[in-house]
Amino acid sequence: MGTASGSKILTDYILDQSKNKAGKRLIVLIVKGILAGIYIAIGAIASLKLSANVASPGLGDFLGAAVFPLGIIAVLILQAELFTSDCMVMTAVYARQSKILKTFKFLLLILISNLAGGIFMAFLTRTSGIFNEATAQLVIEKAIHKVNMPFGTLLSSAILCNIIVCTGICLAYTCKDEIAKIAVLWLSIAVFVLSGTEHVVANMFYLFAGLFFGGAVPAAGILYNLGIAAIGNFIGGGIIVAGLNYLLARKDVARN
Repeated sequence: MGTASGSKILTDYILDQSKNKAGKRLIVLIVKGILAGIYIAIGAIASLKLSANVASPGLGDFLGAAVFPLGIIAVLILQAELFTSDCMVMTAVYARQSKILKTFKFLLLILISNLAGGIFMAFLTRTSGIFNEATAQLVIEKAIHKVNMPFGTLLSSAILCNIIVCTGICLAYTCKDEIAKIAVLWLSIAVFVLSGTEHVVANMFYLFAGLFFGGAVPAAGILYNLGIAAIGNFIGGGIIVAGLNYLLARKDVARN
């Protein structure tokens, strides 16, 4: 299969998914968005517990990266709505099958729904007592680091993050076999976690968990991190990954 034909298959799939999302009722999108925030937090919880409680930092980071992908695999398999992967619905705008304002409204709705899921899970994590002192300290340190990142570093990290994540999603989209889909997604998301880049939905959990565990995480810092991370993730997934794949496929798409 050539590069152009591969991009054509991928672009057609994303366009079909975009039409499907556009046809869903508002309440369905909200619930699916909340679920996606919950799924990502599940992966983050496991990752934090392993990273904080394994004696070797390098091994802890590796094991944390190995379990985090469960969250995004759940999003894909259970068809929840995640902002970072949904950024690729921009393909429908490039193909002139959707208006940009409508697409932005959809992405904002999903982002807010993801936030609700992330905050809910952060609250449950704090009140359930599942984090020991080491894990609580790790999430506080992560949250404080994230709200104090320089603008350029944060934006670049978020762009890079969603290039990695959406590349994994694209690979999964092109796999027909479920096991192959899970395998490529697992590897791709493990790379994202090991890279330490900024994923806005994962950060929703990290920042609020850090806040609930008593960290010095100001509201302005949370808004700053999530706002810039969302913009960077949109650029990485919605403009770079979706845009470049559409450029390769646009002539074939126009013939349809």
